[in-house]
Amino acid sequence: MKKLLVSIAIIAALIFTGSALAEVVQHSGSLGVKGKLGDSRHIWSEGWINDIYIDSVAYADVITVDMTDISTAGSVWVVAPYAGTITTIYSVINGTIATAPAVITVELGGTAVTGASISITHTSSAAGDVDSCTPTALNTVTAGQAIEIITSGASTNTIRATFTIIITR
Repeated sequence: MKKLLVSIAIIAALIFTGSALAEVVQHSGSLGVKGKLGDSRHIWSEGWINDIYIDSVAYADVITVDMTDISTAGSVWVVAPYAGTITTIYSVINGTIATAPAVITVELGGTAVTGASISITHTSSAAGDVDSCTPTALNTVTAGQAIEIITSGASTNTIRATFTIIITR
């Protein structure tokens, strides 16, 4: 995680406005800060100097959508609740598919997300099988944007799949 240098005066202002769970303390004649900022950002004093560091924390939203039959060509849609970057997509199937893999792709506004392809294999498939992909480009969403998940429909058997999309902001 990258570290941001923040002056003690700024942190003190956050503390006194109630935006942080921390306190300014005195130790050997120097001021320092101990405690936490909200949202799991830790603050600490480096040797009681007048500067502190804050861990920069990324936030992730998780959204899920079900597809009732991955063996029939088609798509499902889900809305991104916040702006961010799609970093991981997971699938889990609820049964056994046969004949051929079900190939899943993802699009934003009709444009394929680079690296967002999951091949759910039919060989030895079973309920609870999890697959995933890590999109690498064209994976930035805006708040309220529709995300389309598309199946090739190449497999057989009517099998439900649940997709979990991680959006980092």
